Amino acid sequence: MNNSTKKISIGLFVTLIIFLTIVNNKALFLFINQKLANSVLDFIVLYVFIPLFLLMGIIPGILFVFKKDISGFFTLFSGAFCYIVGNLIKLIFKMPRPYAILSDVRIIGPWHMSQFSFPSTTTMLAFGLALAFFIEKKDKLSCFFLGLACLVGFTVIYTGFHFPRDVVFGASLSLLFVCLLKKIKDKLFHEKSLRS
Repeated sequence: MNNSTKKISIGLFVTLIIFLTIVNNKALFLFINQKLANSVLDFIVLYVFIPLFLLMGIIPGILFVFKKDISGFFTLFSGAFCYIVGNLIKLIFKMPRPYAILSDVRIIGPWHMSQFSFPSTTTMLAFGLALAFFIEKKDKLSCFFLGLACLVGFTVIYTGFHFPRDVVFGASLSLLFVCLLKKIKDKLFHEKSLRS
């Protein structure tokens, strides 16, 4: 990972932590989940955003399977790793979902209804895919994927399944894990190239 990527990563992490300390988690959740709610946004979230999210897995899969591009495999592996580790972290913290704490939470969409909220594994999956693809490619499509990952974070709050805290920590953890996985990948491939 080059210095500019490290600076961006550190800056993003610090910004997210500052954001969490300043903003009231429940108030922001209620604003996004209830005050922004309308039928047009419901439709966009369910029928535009969610199908677009699938591209973050499909495109790297195509790159790996048909073009034998290792960055496609790295992207898919990073996303899966972040998702699995996120689920393990949920079992440690056991924080309830918004609808278990607050009354009148709007719940829409096909999201998984496990009882625990922290961190958002959907967000971790999205950022695990998007950040890995961005680190590998650094092109317009990878920037688009980062935008989609941010929309995933918004969507899981809007649909009533996660607090902003869950999303921010999920994205931050994915950033940390992807950076670590990238270091491991680069070391393995560097050693492999030295042997051949």
